[in-house]
Amino acid sequence: LLLLYDVTNKTSFDNTRAWLGEINEYAQDDVVIMLIGNKADSGPDRVVQYEDGERLAKEYGVAFMETSAKTGINVELAFMAVARELKHRQSCQQDQESKFNVKEYVRQESTKSKSSGTCCG
Repeated sequence: LLLLYDVTNKTSFDNTRAWLGEINEYAQDDVVIMLIGNKADSGPDRVVQYEDGERLAKEYGVAFMETSAKTGINVELAFMAVARELKHRQSCQQDQESKFNVKEYVRQESTKSKSSGTCCG
């Protein structure tokens, strides 16, 4: 489940807390959740800082990253990270307490891209 907020709109960020509460209450225990701050390219229009999103994600124990639908920054990576976690859970049938580490995945993918010299690995 990808839960997005707009980094240029404080209300959209504030509303994610309520959504995360609803998800925690009603979703299956094994649902993969990623909180995403969109419009990361917004520059001076930004009102929600990266650290605010990261803090909220940690509070709820979910993955976090920022994206830009306009420029494409991290959009594919967000979907791939969630898809990989779902595949990993299915193949390993791991327990519900295991959380996926999007930062580690992003670091690995960034390293691959730099070493291969292509954007797609």
